[in-house]
Amino acid sequence: MFKKISLLIMFLFLLNNLAFAQQQKLYELSEIPIVDMHTHLNGKEEFKHAVKVMDEWGGTISVSVNTNEKELMQFIADSLDSRILLSHRGKEFTPEEVVEMKKQNYSGIKTHLRYHTLASTLSHEQIDKMGEVGLPFIAMHVADPPEDIYYVPEKFMVHQLDAEQLARRHPKTNFIFAHGFYLTNRNSDIDTLRKIFDRNPNIYADICCSKWWDEPEPSFTKIRNLLIDYKDRFMFGTDYGVNRTADGLKFLRERLETNKALAFGNNGGPGPGFALPLDVLNHIYYWNAAKVIPGVKEALEINGFEIGSEPPAPQPDKYGRDYNPQQYEVIQHNSVVKISEKFEIKINLAPYGRAVEGTLEILSWKKKVVNIPFSGKFEGEQVFTWDPAGENELKIEPGKYRAWLILENMKCAETVFVVE
Repeated sequence: MFKKISLLIMFLFLLNNLAFAQQQKLYELSEIPIVDMHTHLNGKEEFKHAVKVMDEWGGTISVSVNTNEKELMQFIADSLDSRILLSHRGKEFTPEEVVEMKKQNYSGIKTHLRYHTLASTLSHEQIDKMGEVGLPFIAMHVADPPEDIYYVPEKFMVHQLDAEQLARRHPKTNFIFAHGFYLTNRNSDIDTLRKIFDRNPNIYADICCSKWWDEPEPSFTKIRNLLIDYKDRFMFGTDYGVNRTADGLKFLRERLETNKALAFGNNGGPGPGFALPLDVLNHIYYWNAAKVIPGVKEALEINGFEIGSEPPAPQPDKYGRDYNPQQYEVIQHNSVVKISEKFEIKINLAPYGRAVEGTLEILSWKKKVVNIPFSGKFEGEQVFTWDPAGENELKIEPGKYRAWLILENMKCAETVFVVE
């Protein structure tokens, strides 16, 4: 009897480890199409380059929010198998112009509300017409928060709640807010975003978040559960430009698909992969975009994927809602630095398991680069030094400074320290 129980325990152990091992590799592109609905591409050469990079990292379709040149659409259809879609770009349009955009097969309108501009200043006639013809806002930037707003939450939330009220006033128009609506960076903001999603079925967000997963907030479990609970509201986006590499994009997939020990996350702090269930990935990678963004479903079908009328079926979450593995600290240094002394900055990329091209930059609080302690290949654990007193021509003053780790053309971790 004891032997049978022991064999059963061993079988369950091996089964669990097999599932764990399977979660260490990316899904095949034939299993799961990927729509990158937030990219920045200009012209034929950049389109061709983007398709080449997608072939290397597993992407299927890219939606560019950079160009209004409808003449390029025929080139995309003839030469690139419709793998690039174009979103019109701008802030104010007449209802007649919106109708024309729809006729010209644009996939939406990218509107960037810079700095202190409120969403409620947009034309309500334009938004009504967008809902009528089925043209969504794509990667809509609200506040795009300048630091004088973002770091004063009560001022920042004025912009986000104003945008929510605009979406509620126009329930037939879909709003896809860029960078997670900037509400995925603090635990309290995640709670707010949940409520916004609950109140507004026409609000979506992309996941190319410039500050996602910076430690100590938000909680790993909190952001993972947000993606699972609201899988029908998030869309995959990378903020891709032609300087991005295939390896730099693959790590975004590793972050979502695997439980690998990753040394950096999606433009944010370090940590292991989320190991999201397959049906969650299906929603985020393609289903939501195919449902909301004109042209996506058709482009996927041109490229061999059958997109039915039913969403992907739910599947069990192997790791449970309490999955919260060890976190990794990539950048380490003293929080206070004497202006007359050198100090050490430790970079630990050992968990990532490979050499990574990048730079370590020291910036002033206003983001002016004052020193680059290292540029090249990072691997394992390395220590670099910076001498504030050696920057005589820059006249280093006491105050707050930043250390940025930029890997494969993406800012991957940021920390703050004080020079006194």
